[in-house]
Amino acid sequence: MLKILLVALGVLGYEGLVHWTAVSGPPGAGPLCSLVPLLLLGCWLIARRSLVSGLTLAIALLVGLFALLHARAPLPDLKPLYPVPHILVNLLLLWFFARTLRAGREPLVTQMARHEHGTLPPDIELYTRHLTRTWCIYFAGMALISLLLFAFAPLPAWSWFANLLNIPLLLLMFVAEYAYRLLRFPGFSHASFLTAIRAFRAMWRAAVAQSR
Repeated sequence: MLKILLVALGVLGYEGLVHWTAVSGPPGAGPLCSLVPLLLLGCWLIARRSLVSGLTLAIALLVGLFALLHARAPLPDLKPLYPVPHILVNLLLLWFFARTLRAGREPLVTQMARHEHGTLPPDIELYTRHLTRTWCIYFAGMALISLLLFAFAPLPAWSWFANLLNIPLLLLMFVAEYAYRLLRFPGFSHASFLTAIRAFRAMWRAAVAQSR
């Protein structure tokens, strides 16, 4: 519980920082700050193959970021990079859920429910399949809205949606689905939010292990 809370607070703090740099920060700082998660992900992927290579790349990228921020010459126009991390994260989650909807595969939410409950009643199994599709629609919608806001709305409006409302909207999705599930299946033993997070983490680790 404490670890999940610390991660959530860290994400909220980081997204608040990205919003500030986008709206009020020095020129060029916002896009660079928004790219940090992707840079860390790249370092982690390389570190899976070689720890030394991963650490070397991380240090080189950090040095490069500081050099750009402190360069005397004007920074290049990095504004188009703003929405890239938010869109890519949602597309990655869309792929992670959607790939399990292919023929012969078990939907991801069904796997999570089976991980917690074992054998599932037919109506619950059907519901979890529909819920997997619903999450796919959610992630696709988040990516599309982010792109449209960045293209046609002022930058602060996009930043509010992509940075400050990102986690609240995700939590709202969880709460709304959980409340609906309680009403739809009152006699079923429902997993808590933390249990769902642990099951998702287990599924993610299994997928990463299979990709090695």
